Amino acid sequence: MADNNQKYQTDIIALKKLALDCGINTCTELSLRSGINRNTIGKVWNGEEQPSSNTMYKLAACLHMTPSQAGLIFFSQNLRIT
Repeated sequence: MADNNQKYQTDIIALKKLALDCGINTCTELSLRSGINRNTIGKVWNGEEQPSSNTMYKLAACLHMTPSQAGLIFFSQNLRIT
């Protein structure tokens, strides 16, 4: 039975890998390319904050995500334990 109170989380490992695949190595570089505040990106990359819909849209566009990739990255329910 599914837990209806379960919150979605961003798969930060997949997000960082996609950024690297696009030649983006730092939060600052991603901030400059996406137009998102560097502090916001840092919080998302550290798993401290779930991005807003506007932030998700900008990241998806900047990183050339397909809709299915964006769904898997931003709405993950079964994250790996690290």
